[in-house]
Amino acid sequence: MNLAREPEAVTVRGYNGLNLNVWDYGGSGTPLLLCHCTGTLGRIWDPVVARLGDQFRVLAPDTRGQGDSEAPSDRHDYRWDYSGKDLLAVAKHFSLPPGVGAAGHSAGGAHLGYAALESPDCFGRIMLLDAVVADRQFFQGSNPLAEKVRRRKNTFESKDAARERLCSKAPMSYWHPMAQAAYLSHAFEDAPDGSCTLKCPGTREAWYYELGGASDLFERLGEITVPTALVTGEKSYGHAWVEAQQARLANTHMDIVSGAGHFIPQEKPEETAALIATWFEG
Repeated sequence: MNLAREPEAVTVRGYNGLNLNVWDYGGSGTPLLLCHCTGTLGRIWDPVVARLGDQFRVLAPDTRGQGDSEAPSDRHDYRWDYSGKDLLAVAKHFSLPPGVGAAGHSAGGAHLGYAALESPDCFGRIMLLDAVVADRQFFQGSNPLAEKVRRRKNTFESKDAARERLCSKAPMSYWHPMAQAAYLSHAFEDAPDGSCTLKCPGTREAWYYELGGASDLFERLGEITVPTALVTGEKSYGHAWVEAQQARLANTHMDIVSGAGHFIPQEKPEETAALIATWFEG
């Protein structure tokens, strides 16, 4: 399955004047914001958008410092609540009406939660897919993800070499081929000699993990009154987080995607698109 249309890259002025890249997929349906997980970019939603057809007018921002968005040099600028403010700037730039729909995966779900707290009227419904929003006890001690990505290889001699290394092991080995292709096509800067380098190097991605966890957001989940669909994977390590979120949210329900791990949109785009279509048009 291919995208029905190639998205347009639009530059948007985000929080504190940061330049954000937003992928505008077009579409004649109701507006829908899609927020990606850390270490990827807006185009990672390609396989989901392909299955939504023309049902929504989809906008998928590249989070600050990822994809083609501006990358601040100060670690402090990667606070997750700043990314929430960026989402509100995107909604304002495109003159989206109050009550739009938005879905966020992993850290993207946390960014969306911060936006919903700051501007309750912006969203009519939201969907949090394995959002990294949990009690402080989940994030005490060392941060293995940050340590791992700091050691990660950032430059490869070719796209084929990147594909061989990344797609042969978890988590990308479990991704749908379209998600793998979207990542390999758009997450790298290509050099004239055929080599390629990640647009979001491991050192920057590590800052996100170190500043993340959204424990303050978890403590305030009860303030979010917008109808919220929670989604987790049957095999996800974030399952307990989502159950804890459900206990705190007043207007919510939870769906479990069979056979999926944490990377639900990348592993199960068909099921993800079906959940989105049902929730935002239901």
